[in-house]
Amino acid sequence: MAISEITPSAVKIDKLIPRIADGDIKIPAFQRHFVWKPGQVIELLDSIYNDFPIGSILLWNSHEKLKATRNICGFDIPDRPESYPVNYVLDGQQRLSAIYAVFCKDRTQSAEVEDNADLESFDLYFDLDTPAFRAKADLVPENKSFPLKDLFHMTRFLNILKELPEKYHQIVEDLHTRFNNYEVPVVTLKNRTKAEVGIIFERINSTGTKLTTLDLMVAWTWSEDFHLQVKINALLEVLKEKGFEELPDKIILQCLSAIIQKSTSTKSILKLSPESVHNQFETLTTSMEKAIDFLATQLKVTGDFLPHVQQLIPLTFFFSRVNSASNIQSKHLKQWFWKTAFSRRYSAQTDDKLDADIAYFEQLIDENQEGAIKYNYTITADQLVKQSFTKSSPLVRAFLVLLAQNHPVDLVHGGFVDLGSALSDYNSKEFHHIFPRAHLKKREFLPEKINSLCNFCFLTSDSNKKISNKAPSDYFVTVVPQGSLGAILESNLMPLNKEVYEKNDYENFLRLRSQRVMEFLDKQLV
Repeated sequence: MAISEITPSAVKIDKLIPRIADGDIKIPAFQRHFVWKPGQVIELLDSIYNDFPIGSILLWNSHEKLKATRNICGFDIPDRPESYPVNYVLDGQQRLSAIYAVFCKDRTQSAEVEDNADLESFDLYFDLDTPAFRAKADLVPENKSFPLKDLFHMTRFLNILKELPEKYHQIVEDLHTRFNNYEVPVVTLKNRTKAEVGIIFERINSTGTKLTTLDLMVAWTWSEDFHLQVKINALLEVLKEKGFEELPDKIILQCLSAIIQKSTSTKSILKLSPESVHNQFETLTTSMEKAIDFLATQLKVTGDFLPHVQQLIPLTFFFSRVNSASNIQSKHLKQWFWKTAFSRRYSAQTDDKLDADIAYFEQLIDENQEGAIKYNYTITADQLVKQSFTKSSPLVRAFLVLLAQNHPVDLVHGGFVDLGSALSDYNSKEFHHIFPRAHLKKREFLPEKINSLCNFCFLTSDSNKKISNKAPSDYFVTVVPQGSLGAILESNLMPLNKEVYEKNDYENFLRLRSQRVMEFLDKQLV
């Protein structure tokens, strides 16, 4: 019987990447998918850049191939020959995935894998003037930057270096040196059974729990008459009636920090004095209620449909300073909402963005509206078509809230859709395909095209049953009320061109509907 081995090693990043690319390292199916946010990827890079420890990677080296495995982030990576052992990641998957995805040569994902990571999360750059790591959307136009995907590819590295002014050469060379010399601690287990590995994995994920920011704040602000966790639980009970009972603790702490010191970073939160937390918690409660009421009454937004939970933070700050919004303030708040809802503004480096929002809202409180020019949405009509209908997407939630602004009418009974029912909870029975799924499947459209966001509208379950799998050329004549057809199409932001439905022209329908939605979005910004 082979003797079990535990082999510690230190592996440089440029040696780790080809091991993944060759299929030497895989992820067992019992591991969760890649869940890191772009900001966490940037923090990892910053730790490596500053030579901070990032923790070790735990691998299980086995000749026994697992039937259910995944590649890092769903990338297209070859399988190794049967005779070769595979290293399965037991701990450190998020770190390992981030490192590979940022620096790998090709970012091609398998179309067959569900829950693939967002490739844009890994399109990162090093700002040579700051210096700082930035997402592509956050690059400063006047600054020079280096794409991290080319850091370990010598030909591209040298070509980019040649094009940069000489004053940046040392900075780029230093960047390369820091990452090239960084060693990742890797511990490899050998000759372990699947049963042993299961126990090891379970224990890794049930012990050594880190203190959260809330844990620290509870300890630091405690007094005989104040317990922060109890206060937060009571706040969530109040917000439960408004559909916001599942707010993350971090968001609540950021709202509190925004009110007290106009900053939302973890560092700022941890600087809050116990006295300020005690004194301002009641203000936090009333301000969050006002912010949520504004979202509900002015924008028809409930907890399940807030596009970005971060949007609640600057709104809470705003209502901590004013009792109610004036007409002009309300107009600018709604414009800000739509611009941030239809963008990737909060996908990375959110603390900076939120602090900028707070600074803008301060101007708005003083009736200074100049800050509004800094904002704009970034979503395109083509992205609406390509987006699949899924609750987890901020874009889907923003889309549905936008449709609600136009007072949609049911396709079958011709009455207004009960938005209170449709938006009070994420009820899948209230959203249905305009071009029926069975109809499109029969025409051999791919699932991602069938489930395009632009193919959905508010529709009751009863109405959907009446439409069933009928082609639009059929049900738009036999089921949809002809006397109010134009009004029904208009209210649902659907193409007014009847020929699209008569010819069952799905591709043209998606194109025209996405344009109509974008046009309606633009009207919200006037």
